[in-house]
Amino acid sequence: MDFIYKKRNPVVLNTTITDIPGDKSISHRSIIIGSLANNKSSFHNFLFSEDCINTINIFRDLGVKIETNLEAGTIQTQGVGLYGLRPCNKTLYTGNSGTSIRLISGILAGQKFDSEITGDSSIEKRPMKRIVEPLSLMNAEIYGNESLDQKNIFPPLHIKGNNLIKGMTYTLPVASAQVKSAVLLAALYTRDDVNIIEPAKCRDHTELMLKYFGVNLFISNNKISCSGPRQLQNPSTKSIYIPSDISSAAFFIVLGCLLPDSRICIPKAGLNKTRSRILDILIEMNARITISNVCSNDLEMYGDIAVESSSLKNIRIREEDIPFIIDEIPVLAIAALFGKGKLKITGAKELRVKESDRIASIVHLVSASGGKIIEYEDGFEIEGGSELHDFECNSSGDHRIAMSAVIAAIAANVNAVVKNCSCINTSFPDFFDIVKKLTI
Repeated sequence: MDFIYKKRNPVVLNTTITDIPGDKSISHRSIIIGSLANNKSSFHNFLFSEDCINTINIFRDLGVKIETNLEAGTIQTQGVGLYGLRPCNKTLYTGNSGTSIRLISGILAGQKFDSEITGDSSIEKRPMKRIVEPLSLMNAEIYGNESLDQKNIFPPLHIKGNNLIKGMTYTLPVASAQVKSAVLLAALYTRDDVNIIEPAKCRDHTELMLKYFGVNLFISNNKISCSGPRQLQNPSTKSIYIPSDISSAAFFIVLGCLLPDSRICIPKAGLNKTRSRILDILIEMNARITISNVCSNDLEMYGDIAVESSSLKNIRIREEDIPFIIDEIPVLAIAALFGKGKLKITGAKELRVKESDRIASIVHLVSASGGKIIEYEDGFEIEGGSELHDFECNSSGDHRIAMSAVIAAIAANVNAVVKNCSCINTSFPDFFDIVKKLTI
């Protein structure tokens, strides 16, 4: 599917967007951890995107009863406990989700039965040695397609049944929530101590949910320790609220900054400190953002975000901030096109192995629209203030590149063709419904 934007009278917004979807990372984990609990769990504001539906289907294939109500945005898992999953006689399919394949592999490593897990053509190009290596140190047996230089492993992953997972102390080579989470989920299947040392803090949704479900996790600075018997139990009969996804909200937060005379409000957006750094960075760039009605449901913090038209100034992004904004960098690049001065990002080599080579995709998008950008191996530098013109670009099947291109077209008010936009359904199926409401 291609998206065509035609130049029109300037868009002026003064609106509240109530249909930003539930957080993708938390939605995945609600299925994963809810399935392993000893009792029933209910979640509302669940993200029914392609990626999350694939996660639901995987756990149904593994014998978990999961009830869904798309209209109400709710799910209910009847957990089977850590050892209640049953063998599946087909390959488990994660679609486009790197989160699913990496986290679920940690769980499958501790089962008594063999499994095979893969995803779409993009996933089959994503590096998996980063989880295979630490899981192997825990006694897991995982095999995949080795690269020609034998430096990496790619899906499909074949995971041998092994209930002899052992503990370890592991220092993450890079700050990665997916690798950390894969190890933490495998740690549920040993009574040994498991210690993880992060080179820098990164997303902590897994830790928060495991602690909520009763796992003994101790966190001190950059060290996470899991000890004692593991058993997951939902402590409440109440439905757990999943905040609106800050990464999805970021597209419209940036749009609110860039359009003249506009004001956009986004209620109940996730404000987890390891996810909301994009707000701090935009405020540092002179964005007029206010946050109110902050609350927590014992699991995740959320609140209302309001953004108004802003005169942005570009900055150099600190490398220590990169793990916290890795998904927002594409739309941050769009914001930089309209800012004063230069925005420079380095230390973001991880972008090379996302749904696309995101550094190359950002360079392509910025150049196609008339912006000035210098590409680095681990980032880029954008000089703001260029007058953007009509453009055409291909998303390369990357949902965040596709949505960023749409925001660029609306903000610059130029004719644009964004090719291959069906990938947006993996994370934000209502994206174009919101765009339509805002631009009519």
